[in-house]
Amino acid sequence: MGYLRKSNNKDLDYVIKNMRVIDKIEAFYQSGQSPEDAVAYSYLCSNITMTVAGDNDQPMGLCGVADNKCIWFVATDELYATKKYRIQLIRKGKEWVDSLLKTHDYLYNYVYKENTNAIKWLRSMNFNFINLHKEFGYQKQPFYEFMRIV
Repeated sequence: MGYLRKSNNKDLDYVIKNMRVIDKIEAFYQSGQSPEDAVAYSYLCSNITMTVAGDNDQPMGLCGVADNKCIWFVATDELYATKKYRIQLIRKGKEWVDSLLKTHDYLYNYVYKENTNAIKWLRSMNFNFINLHKEFGYQKQPFYEFMRIV
């Protein structure tokens, strides 16, 4: 991850086509929609959308925040492929989340219990896991509810 930048439709198309399998599973379990439709919906309903870009400006992930303060993030396998990108994801992610909390009094969402990389990242962003919903979303799968309050 070289940096975060404003997203565009080309980034959305690329990340949707190259999304990590676990992100596809989570999107389907939560929404009941195809993963591609679920991410496109999140993207279109967000007032903030950012692209996680690599050293050559290639999109490796998308993140955003909807009007209801729901934060979201999906990635390609490339983002987790090198230690350098994983470290940058934590550093740049903290900067981004901290900047969001200057204009949002809280951020929240739900993460599939088996999405261990996402859970590790969320913990490193100082999100609190406030509840385990054993049957959540369209497919009634286990999801953690998480939140960060200013």
